Amino acid sequence: MSSQTSDVLEAGRIYRSIGAIPPDLLRADIYRAWERSHLQGANPHTLQAERLSNLDTERLLEKHSYLLNAVRPYFRILSQAAGRERHAVMLSNHEAILLDVIGDEQTINGPEPFPLPGALLSEAVAGANGIGTTLAEENYTEIVAAEHFIDGFSPFTCQGTPLRNDKGEIVGVFSISVRHKDAGQRLKEILLCASHGIEAEFLVTSLEKDVRDVLASNPDEYQPLENLRQDIIQAHQATRLKLEIISRMVAVNTLDYAMQLLQQAEKSIQIFRRRAKIWRDLASLERGTTQLLVLNDVVQDLVDILSTEAAIRKVEIVIHFSEQIIVLADLKNLLRQLLRYFLYAFESVNKGGIVEVEVARIQHSELVKVTFCSIPGLNSQSDLTSYIFTLPIGNRDYEN
Repeated sequence: MSSQTSDVLEAGRIYRSIGAIPPDLLRADIYRAWERSHLQGANPHTLQAERLSNLDTERLLEKHSYLLNAVRPYFRILSQAAGRERHAVMLSNHEAILLDVIGDEQTINGPEPFPLPGALLSEAVAGANGIGTTLAEENYTEIVAAEHFIDGFSPFTCQGTPLRNDKGEIVGVFSISVRHKDAGQRLKEILLCASHGIEAEFLVTSLEKDVRDVLASNPDEYQPLENLRQDIIQAHQATRLKLEIISRMVAVNTLDYAMQLLQQAEKSIQIFRRRAKIWRDLASLERGTTQLLVLNDVVQDLVDILSTEAAIRKVEIVIHFSEQIIVLADLKNLLRQLLRYFLYAFESVNKGGIVEVEVARIQHSELVKVTFCSIPGLNSQSDLTSYIFTLPIGNRDYEN
């Protein structure tokens, strides 16, 4: 038995004897969780979580169908990564009420009671646990065996991470419970990456609504934006498939290579988030705020999300910047303007052509000139075409 385990067991013995929580025997976050559990009246001798009625549970699941649909593919990924370990993968809503659970047969349907959908897992009811404590801390948490406040959860090591929607609001918790702490450590990174994948699914749903709004209010802009949306979503779907492969590798302890792939998957999810933000600025019907912008970065961001479109058209994009250029502009309007010129330039070249974008200051003026030059492919009958627009140079002393 490790010294940390001994300390936790001793802390539990003291608490059950005299109601005091010794801070020197518990990790800081576990001490906070025990203190909250105590103050809210959780019973440490409880053997299983309380549940809603079947009818109330059905209503709750119906209300959170969007959350369940987004999470279920990742349930399978995380459960698969656990392999033969006894485990349970769980999803709760933002009130720590369990919405779904999957795992091995013995854990879910065995003789020892395990929380089922409708279980109340807030710290006030179930003490420190991987769902209630995650919500209270608003961060990833791990609770090992006897660090759980109630007796019924002590056989498990539980990890949980909050799920946030596109507004940054916590809408639930994604969690896994295992019998062995070592297994939990092996699964931590894929749990976190999968949770980021789930949050990306929320973004996918939001983008679908955004593009419907574009179709309803501005149909002329719809098709190019829909093409771009499909491109970035397909890239995200490829990341989810990569997570499937990683989960099988983790299950058989091929950890070194799996961790390399996991880092790539995490990076891909972050790229998706950035591209989704750019797309939403493009699709927005609102005016943005006039502000100082690094034009180099804005152009490069747009080239990034146009990469698939350019590849389909077999068009090479070449950018020429002589220096970093600051402009004063509305980001949303600037992105839409740049997109229109890129699309004009694409239409002016056949397959194998080049679109050159040159950005330079206009001498003796406070303007920046952006030139799009369409250079047709060798066998094309098209003529070289140029499109030009100007922007005011940004003053670093500018204030909104």
